[in-house]
Amino acid sequence: MNRVIPILAAWGLAALIVLCVPQMANALGLGVKAGVSLTREQQFDTFYGMGGQFDSHRWMLGGNLDLGSVMLPKLHLLPGMDIAVQENLRVYVVNLDVVYFFHQTPVGRAYVGGGFGTHFFRPKTALDTIEPDPAAEASEDLSLAPPSNDTKISVNIPLGYRRKLGPVLSWFGEIKLIIADDEKDSALQFTIGFHFGNE
Repeated sequence: MNRVIPILAAWGLAALIVLCVPQMANALGLGVKAGVSLTREQQFDTFYGMGGQFDSHRWMLGGNLDLGSVMLPKLHLLPGMDIAVQENLRVYVVNLDVVYFFHQTPVGRAYVGGGFGTHFFRPKTALDTIEPDPAAEASEDLSLAPPSNDTKISVNIPLGYRRKLGPVLSWFGEIKLIIADDEKDSALQFTIGFHFGNE
């Protein structure tokens, strides 16, 4: 219950922003993307102590809407949804990012931004269908336990580039740093995709 209130408050504020900021109809665009998220696990090293490295990945597919300029012509609001898959775990993500197009040419534009995401962690196999393992039950290592349903919030820092292919079509590549309170939920995400709509 303690997680539900801040999540509802954050998305309530996001909805208020969307409703209160007038959008240009010709600025509406749709982005479809696919890529990989590199994740890291905390590890203990005898010489360096606690640390981590990118040792796993999640395949992801998603999309976003470009709702047009917000307060500044080069500042755009991009809500979106992603789904990531990693072995026996699926993660559904709802994002709200604001990006600033800091470099523009007749054929392309680069952007950087910030925002937040709500991550819904869902195991592919229900816990009650997993047969108990006496050895695992006797162990106190919680990392051996199967994944369970959880909901977490992250801070997003995207950096990307769009290049025109036609009047209403462009391709884009993006790197997004996802920062969560738990290191294993943070990720470095690489995606490519297509953007449909006016720039």
